[in-house]
Amino acid sequence: MLPQHAGLSTASIARSSRQWACQTASLRCSGPRACASGNSSRVMIFTRLRSALPENDELDRKVLSTTLPSIANLAVVPLVGAVDTFWIGRMGDALALAGQGAAGQIFFTVYFVIAFIPTLTAPLVAQAVGAGDAELARVRVCEALWLSTALGFVGSALLFCLPRTLLSLVLPPGSSAAMPYASQYLRLRALGMAPALCSAVGFAAFRGSLDTVTPLKVSLASNLLNLIADPILIFSAKMGVAGAAIATSLAEVASGALYMWLLLRR
Repeated sequence: MLPQHAGLSTASIARSSRQWACQTASLRCSGPRACASGNSSRVMIFTRLRSALPENDELDRKVLSTTLPSIANLAVVPLVGAVDTFWIGRMGDALALAGQGAAGQIFFTVYFVIAFIPTLTAPLVAQAVGAGDAELARVRVCEALWLSTALGFVGSALLFCLPRTLLSLVLPPGSSAAMPYASQYLRLRALGMAPALCSAVGFAAFRGSLDTVTPLKVSLASNLLNLIADPILIFSAKMGVAGAAIATSLAEVASGALYMWLLLRR
């Protein structure tokens, strides 16, 4: 029995030796290929990352000339409420400032609920312009303007007719002293809801055609009007909070009218 066990052991050892030799040879053959494949993958990744960096070519200049005015415009838009807050704060009446803040919150809440239409306008106009179909782009802008105007009038009616009901959602029960200021400001600001939405559609239409400089000019002009009209109506005309609301609504009407004029020229 001893020779038989010894033979089986020798055969197993021989078989294991052959398998180990084949695996070693396989590793020796596949090792350089695997290394070459890994190196090529790393080179490909580096090349892609390098190509993504700005090279100051025509495309980079186009992106930069479109992006910077758009960023500046988004920075200018919040100045509408900030200008009102600044000048009403100069009145020295804390109740007036509290009322203006509450009314502004309600106004912008309703505005942003309706403002989904301008958000959809930019990609639709960009798609039409990219396809070279100027007539389709005009149709998209007209549809957006019509819907924005209709919903804007609905929002204006809601704010104008139910100011105290809406303001009670943000003003605590014990702040009835600030309610007259807030109600007066909100009613007058409601008049600028539809023009503000038309301005947003105009901005989206120009942005869809890669023109972000024109909306920036319109925003600067309307904010300058608000900045000048606020102190005149608040202090010189002695209108107080109502003067601030009227100045802002006038700036929004001017902005909407300017966008309409610019769009009709195109």
